Amino acid sequence: MKSIAFLSPEFQKDILRQKTVYDGPCGQWTCGPFLSYIVLSCYVMISLSCHHTLAPQTSASVSMEITDANGNIQLLGKASRKRLEQAPFGDWYNKNYDSYVVDSATASRLRPELAGKQVMVFMGTWCGDSRREVPRFFKVLDCCRIDTSSIQLITVAASADQYKQSPGHEERGRDIFRVPDFIVLDHGRELGRVVESPVTSLEKDLLSIVSGEPYTPKYPGEALLATLFHQEKIKKIRRQLPQLTEKLRPLVGSSGELVSYAHVLDASGDREKADLVRELKTRLFPGG
Repeated sequence: MKSIAFLSPEFQKDILRQKTVYDGPCGQWTCGPFLSYIVLSCYVMISLSCHHTLAPQTSASVSMEITDANGNIQLLGKASRKRLEQAPFGDWYNKNYDSYVVDSATASRLRPELAGKQVMVFMGTWCGDSRREVPRFFKVLDCCRIDTSSIQLITVAASADQYKQSPGHEERGRDIFRVPDFIVLDHGRELGRVVESPVTSLEKDLLSIVSGEPYTPKYPGEALLATLFHQEKIKKIRRQLPQLTEKLRPLVGSSGELVSYAHVLDASGDREKADLVRELKTRLFPGG
């Protein structure tokens, strides 16, 4: 059990209930079910990137596969494009990669602006939006002739107690409330992000971000709350609930947006924040 001591107790319990598949020494995957224990193949790295409001973080990065309750293999933690191209993920990855037609005119403008930047991609192999957008994203990069080795691909969990978390917790401090989330960085500083799906297109959204043009991703209400949680204490936010409710009204499209965000906060242990989000949901959508 020493091999998983650096993982949170919740993740240790979760993965011990699963079948597990690991990446081998040369990028190959060795599969096999285990009855009462698992041995993780992992490595420790220093995270050089940081959220624009937080200091750099050091975390243990883990690459693993589990079999979920429905018998489907899912990735957790640090992943690779090569693994997505292989079975069973290749069924949807290769199909969505091949079918996407890149806007070559916009890609030609994007190429010099995106060169030298870093992108962190948070996704779920269980998530329909991730299955659609991530293959398209890599095709855009290929069209731009961007070296994809600079892309950090982090896969997160779907289970209620680890919702949208990775075993290495690379998501901490990065406000991952929807996936996929494409965070564009320049020497560790966040320039912007595409959340769940593009506003216009991946090519045009990314071009706006790297060019410094005004850009607001989807779910601005949750983004506003996430920023507020970084800046203010819960007690102070509660004193401003009526004003905050009105500020959020044009930014939140449905009660489901806030329900989902509350689930993310619950899973991460931020119960006070989750309760506040649920209260805001009731104020904004009293009948739903």
